[in-house]
Amino acid sequence: MARTVNYPKRAEKIKEMIDDLVREMGHSPRRSIQKSKIKLIDIDFESADLVTLMQVQARISRIILDRSK
Repeated sequence: MARTVNYPKRAEKIKEMIDDLVREMGHSPRRSIQKSKIKLIDIDFESADLVTLMQVQARISRIILDRSK
């Protein structure tokens, strides 16, 4: 029997973990996210600072969560 994965629940858990990490670092995930659209190809991941990388990760997690509903 094939196992099923509850993707919305998994996405919510990932989002919570990211939000907790951002909060621990003293940043508000809602405040720090820019509303402009950025293409991933335009981001230099190698030279990006940790906060920027976390913002990208949090934003991607929220998009996945929204689309999985």
